[in-house]
Amino acid sequence: MGSSSWSHPQNIHRSSREGNMNREVSLILAGIGGYGHFYLRHLLAGAEQAGVRFQAAADPRPSGSPFLDQLQDRGVEIFPDLTSCLAAHQADLVVIAAPIHFHAELTALSLAHGAHVLCEKPLCATVAEATAMAQAEAQADRFVAVGYQWSFSEAIQALKRDIQEGVLGQPRRFKTCVLWPRGAAYYARNNWAGRIRSQDGRWVLDSPASNATAHYLHNMFYVLGSCRETSAFPAQVEAELYRANPIENYDAAAIRCYTEEGVELLFYAAHSVQRREGPFFQFEFEQAVVRYTDGGTIQATFADGRQKDYGDPFAHDGNKLWQSVDAVRTGEPVACGIAAATPHVYAINGAQLSMPDIVTLPDRLYRQDGDVRWVAGLQDVFRAAYQEACLPAELDSVPWTRSGRPVTLAEIRQRQIPV
Repeated sequence: MGSSSWSHPQNIHRSSREGNMNREVSLILAGIGGYGHFYLRHLLAGAEQAGVRFQAAADPRPSGSPFLDQLQDRGVEIFPDLTSCLAAHQADLVVIAAPIHFHAELTALSLAHGAHVLCEKPLCATVAEATAMAQAEAQADRFVAVGYQWSFSEAIQALKRDIQEGVLGQPRRFKTCVLWPRGAAYYARNNWAGRIRSQDGRWVLDSPASNATAHYLHNMFYVLGSCRETSAFPAQVEAELYRANPIENYDAAAIRCYTEEGVELLFYAAHSVQRREGPFFQFEFEQAVVRYTDGGTIQATFADGRQKDYGDPFAHDGNKLWQSVDAVRTGEPVACGIAAATPHVYAINGAQLSMPDIVTLPDRLYRQDGDVRWVAGLQDVFRAAYQEACLPAELDSVPWTRSGRPVTLAEIRQRQIPV
């Protein structure tokens, strides 16, 4: 898919209207397939009640959307690209659910037309793109929200407030694990899944850590941010990257980051596994340990035996959409914008720099379950590394593991292009 599939190099500035909480917000959705289905379900069910005029959508291949008839019945005009859509409609908010390698371009295009933006995660592929997006946002005097839905949840906001206020004591070590099987159909669903670059040469860096499980890596940086709208930055990144599927990039990753404040963050994510597990995490503080297991609530256990329940971070997953709509009306900052989402991009770029030669695991370890290729022992190794708070190569007697090299924040900034 070339750039002309989604946009055209043309900038026309239009000012969006300012108003109060009762005014209608006009909205365009870029992308009605894939993750666009999430936004379509919420918009078709709740737009009218929320005072949103869902006026148009853009997608180069709209015929594949199961929502197409409903959109046409409601008078939502469909365009083949965002440029033609914005030429015909002025929008207060553009929601971008397009492929990763179009996030930066479509965000800049929307801002240039005077629209606020809700861009689906991840923010973008590279540090250079993140920098350009921040500059475009500042020049347009509009906001860019990034769709990490946990960041918009009351559970995560309550936890973050307690961290900021020192209720839990100083943070020491955070670790998160997400093991989600993905098979051949997942990698065949489009022409960029599992790729480092798209077919037309754009950076994609698609991987478990940058896409399906990106929320949970971002979350560790986010809750450590000094204020609601920021995240902690990685001062150092070290990664082990593995693959079993016939793809360019990795399908299993173990990543260690140290924040600028010295907090150790450990992240384990894989698609080449047999069983779905996670997300689950454990955040260690001076005075408490915070735990979460998929399907439950975030629980803090204090050193004196007290407990606190922060709630379910998956509750009300449409918050990111409706809070962005409210921000158009109020002018208030969004919970997760470019500043908060950028450290995740640094971590992903740093991981690729840490291990540019991804380890292809030996085929003698491959097993097949339907269309899922999984690696014998990988799930147990990642669980063991999580329990021991180490990287897999630091465990004893795992012959297929290999260490990456530590990469500093300065090197990530200097290199810009990750591989």
